[in-house]
Order: sequence, then structure tokens, then C-alpha cells
Amino acid sequence: MGLRDIVSGVESREKTLTVYTPTDALADAVRDYFASQNVRVAHEPVADAADARVELSDGDGERVTSVDVEAVDELVSGRSNREFGDAVPYRALLEHLDRATFTSYDRRQMVTASREVEDRAWRVGEGLLVAGFQTLSTFETQHEAYRLLAETNLDVHVYGAPDADVASVGTTLHPVDSPDVRETWFVAFDGGPSPEQKSALLAEEREPGEFYGFWTYDPDTVDRIIDAVPGTANRPTA
Repeated sequence: MGLRDIVSGVESREKTLTVYTPTDALADAVRDYFASQNVRVAHEPVADAADARVELSDGDGERVTSVDVEAVDELVSGRSNREFGDAVPYRALLEHLDRATFTSYDRRQMVTASREVEDRAWRVGEGLLVAGFQTLSTFETQHEAYRLLAETNLDVHVYGAPDADVASVGTTLHPVDSPDVRETWFVAFDGGPSPEQKSALLAEEREPGEFYGFWTYDPDTVDRIIDAVPGTANRPTA
């Protein structure tokens, strides 16, 4: 099974984000942010700002988690300037949106989504991290982040079609010219010594600059993604 087959096979149930705020401004922003994802957004007015919050419920209407409005505003506004290892107040929300498919993410949104997986790997500091940015020239735009990742004890492997000569910045580069690499964007971390830290992002570019995919914290799904990376069987071990 290839990477694109995994994307096609993911099924998800619609979840609901309910924004409890005095006005609907944040709800509108959240609705815009998740417009391309299988998530319903509702607004419930509250009179007191102290009661403001954002709640995620599952398909049966059961509350899954609650997040501060400030954290959600940071997520949807894209104003975050966090470094690897910084506390991420909206992480609980992303974790519970596990395998909720998204559509029409652009490259900027893909980079932002990738940071969640990369940050987990950086915090653990060891284990296998595999990443594919379609082409090696695209990876070049991620050199600063991946230089930091390579300075840990992580075994970092980067895949891309060989369209340019680029520096490895401490990673192992895999020039792979196959449809699965050219047409997908993936970042997957095997958790190192902590299987509960496994996480992955996988998406397929179905229209120029528009990606359809999902992120996951399910160990079996992460393993399937890593096993499906072209050339993984020939990947040197650290």
C-alpha cells in the first residue's frame, strides 16, 4: 500500500467545535480556518467573558476537550512564533482531531501542520523522523528547522524528487523520483523510546498547491505511513 492509498483509505466522523464567546467574531475565524476540514463549527453566545471557551465534541455529541479562546485564536490567526519545545496551548485540540481529514491546505498551512510532528520529535530527541516535501528544492526552505532537529539524537531522513543539489544539514537525504514522493507531503515520527509520542502528517497534492490529507497520533497508522515511504526498506539505520 502506497502513501496515496493511505490518504484515500482514511475515514472520519464529523466532529463539532462549539465556540462560547460574547460575540461571534472568533467563531467566524474558526469556521474559516476549519472550512477545508471535516469539522462543524457552532457559536453559543455567553454573557460573561469568563465563561468563554471552545469545546470539541464527537459525532455522538459527547464533549472531548475544552480549550481557552486565546489558544484557539492563536491557532486560527497564524500569529504564533513558537520555537521547538515551547508549550502549545492548542495541542490538545489538534490531538483530538486525529485523522480528521482536511482539504485545500496550501503550502503555508502544510508547513504549520508539519511543525506539530517535528516539535514532538524534537522534544523526545531520539527515534526516527521521516519527511517528504515532494522535491529536494522544497526541503531547502526547511533547512533551519531541520538543522535543529539533526542536532539531537534523532535519525532524520528526508525524501524528495532530485530537482536540485541541496545541503543535507545533518539529515540523510533520499533522492526518490516516484509519484508517491512527488505528489505527497509527509512527516512521520516513530516516537523513539515513547510509542505514545508517535505522530504523522500525510497529504496528497490533488490540485496545484492544494493538499488533501490528515494528521494522526494512532501508532498503527503512523507505522503504516513510515512503512509506505518509498525506499524505506533500503534506508540506512543510524
